[in-house]
Amino acid sequence: MNLATRILLVAISAGLGILVFHPVAWSGFAVLAWIPLIFALGGAKPAHALILGLFHGTIFYGVTMSWLLDVFKDSRQTFIPLVLIMALFTAFFARGYAVACRRHDRGWTTALFAAVWWIAMEFYRAEIFYLKFPWMTPGVGLGPTWISPILGVYGMGFLIILGAALLCQKKKHRVIGAVLLGVMLASMWIQQNREVPQDTSVRIAAVQSEVADIDNYIKLTRAVTSKEDVDLILWPEYAIPSDVRRNKIQWKQLIELSAETRAVVVVGTQTTRADKGWSNTALTLNQDGTLGEHYKNHTVHFFDDGVAGTEAKAVTTPQWKIGTPICFDNDYQDVVRRMVADGAEFLTTPSMDAVHWGEKQHYQHAELFRHRAAENGRWIVVAATSGMTQVIDPNGNRVKSLPIIEEGVLTAEIGKSSQQTIYTRVGWLFPWVTMCVGGLWILWLFLVGIKEKRQSRDTRIA
Repeated sequence: MNLATRILLVAISAGLGILVFHPVAWSGFAVLAWIPLIFALGGAKPAHALILGLFHGTIFYGVTMSWLLDVFKDSRQTFIPLVLIMALFTAFFARGYAVACRRHDRGWTTALFAAVWWIAMEFYRAEIFYLKFPWMTPGVGLGPTWISPILGVYGMGFLIILGAALLCQKKKHRVIGAVLLGVMLASMWIQQNREVPQDTSVRIAAVQSEVADIDNYIKLTRAVTSKEDVDLILWPEYAIPSDVRRNKIQWKQLIELSAETRAVVVVGTQTTRADKGWSNTALTLNQDGTLGEHYKNHTVHFFDDGVAGTEAKAVTTPQWKIGTPICFDNDYQDVVRRMVADGAEFLTTPSMDAVHWGEKQHYQHAELFRHRAAENGRWIVVAATSGMTQVIDPNGNRVKSLPIIEEGVLTAEIGKSSQQTIYTRVGWLFPWVTMCVGGLWILWLFLVGIKEKRQSRDTRIA
């Protein structure tokens, strides 16, 4: 295969990947998008593969992450470096796969290496690397499947890449690869149509408004609670952008609202910490006062988002145990899982996506919450400043939402559960193990390559 053909295949792969995510959102293409890339890398020189991977990542992330230009509107020069950093991980995958293709025969070993090395790179980039960013992965693009409550979104990505790599091997492996990818598509359909427990006994009102003013939020809330009873009121992240418990007037207003509605209130606010500045807080209260608080663990890069918290515990109320992860906490696998493991029966999430970040960013971010719900088998209600305010069932299906950018209140009845999925108990270890195996495998390939070069050099000298 000549270099021009490889470049064309890589461009096609990046284009298909772009179609997987919003604004197009053809999720089924997630099982196809990475096939041309892996096929183009087969037999390529490692140095060429590195450039091909960088080319793919630059196109793919440059388009899917173009909303960063709106986020950093005053420093748009940071966009290109951020895209290139993301693209480097695709480049590292590509070079590693090219080396593996030279070392191993075409078949199961090479395909398995592709899946292991891809997840090793993806998990490190998404969850560990300083600029960790878990959006735009094959698993996220496909959406929740029946694999979600077993191995989570990284397990889904592993199977997608394994199927794609098998299609690029010998004939007998191609059939297995095609079947595997077909199973992944079918599992998405199965997950969407799985029965949901009918215990929808918790009535929630989630408020969506970009106006960070307590009087505005109370007005919107009362417009609903004056007509119907609710058990829990949820306001977005930074609904009260200061320490509400230090403001006697605002704190009294919240207590009175809870007493008036006889509802638990979860509100996004701040907590002043004597030794560490302040923390972005999800505060849970009722008419008797504070019931619990969660400090945001995953603060947002490049923003003043407070001091990150370290605990992820469920909050005990008189009626239930609830999880209150904040916005970016839901982008990663750990916070929601730890809250569910601690007994959270459902999750209420204050979130914030600024209006000027644009629709594309809002829709892409909304997908991460679906995966957390499916992985842990829990209802999740999200109240976002300008969207997407949404209700997600334990299968990861969005059952109700408000139009983005518009002010309003979403009401819904949700259920609760105390059962834990396989993922919550042990499945979350899968990407950690895969990353370690991938690291050791690539190290072995590197050391063997050095050894062979030395032996070849010694032979020539002799």
